[in-house]
Amino acid sequence: MDLCSILLHAHSNRLTAIESVLEKLEGVEIHATAPDGRMVVTVEGDDPELFNETVLKLGDVDGIIDASLVYHYHEDDFEKK
Repeated sequence: MDLCSILLHAHSNRLTAIESVLEKLEGVEIHATAPDGRMVVTVEGDDPELFNETVLKLGDVDGIIDASLVYHYHEDDFEKK
């Protein structure tokens, strides 16, 4: 499982459109949005490839200026069956 927190800086006049795009991305949750364009989001997932793709997509969303990783947690499942 992977979990990360990301601070996004977006154009303030595009917040509604950006929120709409982010809400459609699997594993993405918006926790806070400021009128000046700052957003706090988390990304969570069990598939490392999909998780990485999702995190990288955040910076490509139209209207996002910058994406800064604040925290990343990774847990391997070493349990033998």
